[in-house]
Amino acid sequence: MHRFNEFLSGYERGQLEEVRKVQTVGTDFSELMGKYEMVLGDERYDFSNLNLQKLVLHSPNITEVLTPEEINSFLQATRDYEEHKDYLWKTDLMMSCLIQNSYHQGFNRFNFEIRNFSIPPSLGIYLVGEEKNPIDVTILGNAVLDVGYKANYSMFTVNGDVGGSGCGLYARFSSFTFNGRVNFASKLERFHCTFKTTFWDNIAQMKENIPPGNRIIYINGETEQLVRDYHE
Repeated sequence: MHRFNEFLSGYERGQLEEVRKVQTVGTDFSELMGKYEMVLGDERYDFSNLNLQKLVLHSPNITEVLTPEEINSFLQATRDYEEHKDYLWKTDLMMSCLIQNSYHQGFNRFNFEIRNFSIPPSLGIYLVGEEKNPIDVTILGNAVLDVGYKANYSMFTVNGDVGGSGCGLYARFSSFTFNGRVNFASKLERFHCTFKTTFWDNIAQMKENIPPGNRIIYINGETEQLVRDYHE
């Protein structure tokens, strides 16, 4: 409850009243878990399906609205399914549906604990926020793969290490802050995004693997140092 109160503290009085009107599922995830099991076995949720983003943004079945704290609790419950062959990316899709639903009802600032996962979920794939109110996602733990894949107008903070090639892949107008080590496997497309890090040792690899058209910033204490601008 403490984290949820912190979330609410960011709203003004009128906004707060609107947020409190939203009906959420509470702590009973039994019906939602049944839908999650259907997603695990549903062939429509196949990564080759070109309509996956539409399923995230306009899912006909996953309509529940959860608070950010409840979404994190639901994520923890999915650990029982980690041995499923499609666990990783189908869990990512499920989480994005829940985040998007919550965001559309006025919630933001999503915090996820993934340090105890044997297969860390990617989180934030296909999310679409608004320019003046980007979707704000913070991850506590190491993020191996496609955090923020094809996200638009979203903000990601990773308080852990990042590996693989797909972090921010095909993202647009989004930002990524790395408070741990990065290890990008190759140079892949990102579009007009900002990449920040508190580790100077990350800068050389970020410059090599994050293509031109994206901004790179080194965070030195309370100071942000521009290493490369969009046009460079």
